[in-house]
This record gives sequence, C-alpha cells and structure tokens, in this order.
Amino acid sequence: MTLLCVRLENSFGVPRITALADTRATIRREDGSYKVLSDTTAKLFAIPIRCHALDNCEPVIGNWSNPYFETTIGLGFSGSCFEALTIIAHLREKLSGLVAPDGGFPKPTGQGLTNFVAQLCGSYFGKHSGDGKPDLFLLVFGFEDDNPWIGRVEWTPEAKLSSKFDWANDGTLEVIGQGHVFKQYAADWRKRIEKHRQRLSEKPVSTTADGHFERDLELSRHYVAERKSTEQEMLDQIDSEFACSIGGVLQRLELAVRNETVVAGFTRDDRVYLDGGRCSATSEHLLTSIPIVEVMGRANR
Repeated sequence: MTLLCVRLENSFGVPRITALADTRATIRREDGSYKVLSDTTAKLFAIPIRCHALDNCEPVIGNWSNPYFETTIGLGFSGSCFEALTIIAHLREKLSGLVAPDGGFPKPTGQGLTNFVAQLCGSYFGKHSGDGKPDLFLLVFGFEDDNPWIGRVEWTPEAKLSSKFDWANDGTLEVIGQGHVFKQYAADWRKRIEKHRQRLSEKPVSTTADGHFERDLELSRHYVAERKSTEQEMLDQIDSEFACSIGGVLQRLELAVRNETVVAGFTRDDRVYLDGGRCSATSEHLLTSIPIVEVMGRANR
C-alpha cells in the first residue's frame, strides 16, 4: 500500500501543489505478509487537459485539433496497480479530448474534473470481475484559474465509490495509503512550525530595510523547514522495516501556474538507469531526457 501525500507550498515565492509518493509495488501473501514486485513503480502522473470545439474534429483520422483551452492536473494513486494504471490510461485519453457539443467555450473546473474521474472509476469497476478484491485511492489536484484544489476519489469492494473536493490552503495535507501515522506526525510538526511562524510575524520589526529583510528571510526558512520535514518523514516511512509495502525511492510532482498556464515538474531521483539520460529519441543526434529540478532519493539526502 502506497504512502502518498499532497499539500500546498509557497516556498521561494511560488505557490505550488506538491505531491510525494513512494515507488514500491507489492502483493499480499496468504499469510498476510507482503511480496515486493517492484521498487520502481510510477505513482504520480501529470495529465494533460485539452478542450475542443465540436467543429474542430478531423474525421479522417478521428482526432481533435486546435484546443481552445489547455491545462494540466496531477494524479497520484494508492491501491491496486493494475486497476490504477488502466484507469489513468483511460483518463489521459478522455481528458485530452474534451468537447463542447452544445457550443460555447466552457472550461473544466476542479469539482467537474474530480467528478469526471469518479464517474470513470465507477464505470470501470461496475464492469470489473471483482477477482482479487481490488481497491483504489486517488488524489487528483490542479489549479482553477489561480486557485489550487484537491479531489479525492476512492473505490473499495465494501464501500464502493466515494469522492470529495476541496480548495487547498496553507493547512491542506491530504494523505492516502498507509498514512495514518505519517499524518499524526505531520500535524504535530506543522502545528509547531506554524506557531513559531505566527510569533515571528507578530514580533515588532525594525523599520530599517535590514530588519524587514531578516524577518522575511526567517519566514522563508519556515516554508523550507516544513517542506523538508515532510520529505524526511516520507523517507523515514520508506526506510521503515515495519512498512513492508512502502519502499523504493521518494518521488515528487509539482504543479504551478506560469503565465496563466499550469505547468508540471517531476523531480529526478537516484534511479539513474531509469532517468532516460542514456536513451536518445533520434539516431542522428542526442535527444534525451534531462530533469532540471531538485534531486530526490536516498543517495541524495
């Protein structure tokens, strides 16, 4: 069972929705223990959203061109890998070809996208054999205009389908998977960090430029401390011998708004053999993957 958390960050002056997840995939044996299948599973995804007018269809090849609106949402999962990756594949196909058959140029909303994901999950599991008693927990997140949001979609054989939607704020921390202990720790140290930050904000400050600079610098350190505390607790959970179904390395996906467009950035981790840097997409020249964001993983801590 994955450990996945999503929260809102504002470090370095850039509001971002940040998702963290481990990379282990397991199955449960009959005796209740876990068998590790892989420590290199992807559990965080950036999903492109494209909206099209009905008259922009190209019937010869059956696709849509020239979207009138584009954005990106993030998605992370915990639960049955086969079901999760199947649903994510369907979502990528459907959400990249949204159409407005009644005319106009409607834009997707956070609530609407959460409902879309939930309805597709319900349709999928409605035709599922039920073998293996699969369950699935999804966190979907993005920006509506400049407003961050997080949706939660769950399906279990017992409770069936449920979903909820919330706007994100500085106190938001959504956790799925084996996250109950993590969330208790997180709530404690986030409360202590916020309490100290509040005292610092209310402390009289020298009217000089240096005084304002020192206070702003200390406040910015709080955001960095909170971010690093979250990551360290995730790493501790990954390394814990008591969390057998959590492992691999730490992944991070960040969404931010740049020039009215939502952009996604994945971190590089210490699995060099999977970073794409040894592959080329052309035989004539080197055309490869170069992650340019902060490095994550055990070897880099």
